[in-house]
Amino acid sequence: MIAAPVLLTGATGFIGREVARRLLAAGRPVLALARGKEGEPAPDRVANALGCAPDGRHLGIIEGDLALPGCGLAASDWARLRSNVETVIHCAGETTFFPDDLLAFRQGHIDGPVALLHGLRGGRLRRWAHLSTAYVCGRRAGRVLESEGDLGQEFHNPYERVKLEAEGAVRRVGARLGVDVRVLRPSIVVGPAPATAGGTPANLFFDFIRLAARLARLADGTPVPLRIHAAPRARFNIVPLEYVAAAVVALAEHPGGVGETVHLVVSEPPTQEKMLDLITGRLGLRGLSLVDPGWLVDPSPLEGMVARMLSGYREYLQQDVRFDDSTARRVLGVCRVTAATLPPQAVHQLIDQALVKPMATRRFHAARRPDFTKI
Repeated sequence: MIAAPVLLTGATGFIGREVARRLLAAGRPVLALARGKEGEPAPDRVANALGCAPDGRHLGIIEGDLALPGCGLAASDWARLRSNVETVIHCAGETTFFPDDLLAFRQGHIDGPVALLHGLRGGRLRRWAHLSTAYVCGRRAGRVLESEGDLGQEFHNPYERVKLEAEGAVRRVGARLGVDVRVLRPSIVVGPAPATAGGTPANLFFDFIRLAARLARLADGTPVPLRIHAAPRARFNIVPLEYVAAAVVALAEHPGGVGETVHLVVSEPPTQEKMLDLITGRLGLRGLSLVDPGWLVDPSPLEGMVARMLSGYREYLQQDVRFDDSTARRVLGVCRVTAATLPPQAVHQLIDQALVKPMATRRFHAARRPDFTKI
């Protein structure tokens, strides 16, 4: 007997596609709620993202859009979802820090998920796993607990504020409807990233590594005087994609995760200074240093270029925050998901991933028979 399908939003995105692959590899059917984009139908987008074509049994597609009224779904779609779905994993969302259209942004992040929850009312829905971000903490510094939400903190950008509001909205609706809502908060997720808004943070991290590799080749052992505007002793809060996806799949339905909010982070992240040393040491590049605010005087053209490259994350590179993940480690320990760590060998693996030339996007046709053993 095939288990009830998981309804997954964001299957074409950075984290969502990895979650989908893990579910399918474990033999769990997936219903992907996806939208067409730029003339590409939703089934084609999902097929291209996952590397397999929908077959309606293991992988099905519901074409909709959380930014539209009623999620853009027909009555028949709602009936299908209500009669089949017990668990939702909500990964959809844009990581644009300063959206041009804040109203539409809020629609996609808050109103859309709430509408989806309401639309599933009266069906089989029991659990909702909600992907958020650890940076709902805003500009806070020091230790941040998983149980903490709105403490009156200031925010770096509208993205953080909207993500926190979305958590509260979904939790309130879930409580009224009797749905178990679990909030999953990763820090900055890194790994091989698609060219999507969701993959932007990882792309930037990998782009910096590729730039450092080019500088190392050009310098050929000669020190490169490059000062980077960042707090040397602040924690570098990145977390590998593989861990986040494994944790999302495990926590979405495990009994130990009922009603929890968890940080999906590296418990003991390296300092930014240590991370830079690991990158430059691996690449054989000398001369780079991190400087605190106000110390970067008379920047060189290279320093100005790097500053512009990192400008979107400048404030994060100054923020020293430590995310407690006690609940995540407790529940994931029962699930046998190993806690994320960043020893030198893991950082070296990320560097190697960044330097691998991305494969050309493969196109898959709906008629192609999928091989789910290779996902």
